[in-house]
Amino acid sequence: MSFQFSMEKVLSVKQKEKESIELELGEAVQAFESIAEEIYSLLKRKEDVENHSNQQFQQKIVVNDLQNTQRFLLSMTNKIKELQPLLQRARERMQIIQQKLLQQTIEVKKFEKLKEKQLHVYKMEVTSYENKQNDEFSVLRYAKS
Repeated sequence: MSFQFSMEKVLSVKQKEKESIELELGEAVQAFESIAEEIYSLLKRKEDVENHSNQQFQQKIVVNDLQNTQRFLLSMTNKIKELQPLLQRARERMQIIQQKLLQQTIEVKKFEKLKEKQLHVYKMEVTSYENKQNDEFSVLRYAKS
């Protein structure tokens, strides 16, 4: 006689769903980090170009170089503005998936707790059954002696 959890299949399905959500979250985090790193590198590069441009102002500079620098800075600013909504959507997606993962984790925990309770009840029943058998054997031994 062994313990069989009545909802073992449901528990395993819930655990698989949780694992797939964890994978989805990993992908969402990776996408978010990728966009964030791209924005960071653009901002860093823009800052470096601005610092270089400021240094050029201190020295004599050709107007054509200044115009090229300003166009480059403008294009970087536009690229950053394009990426920011993507970053926001990636952040929102990541947060939604985190909420789904939290809910799924709660579901799995519920079934695990239910399994623990049923296992505890099963062990108590087995112990009770064994105690009754021991009592019967003791009574039979006493009766025979």
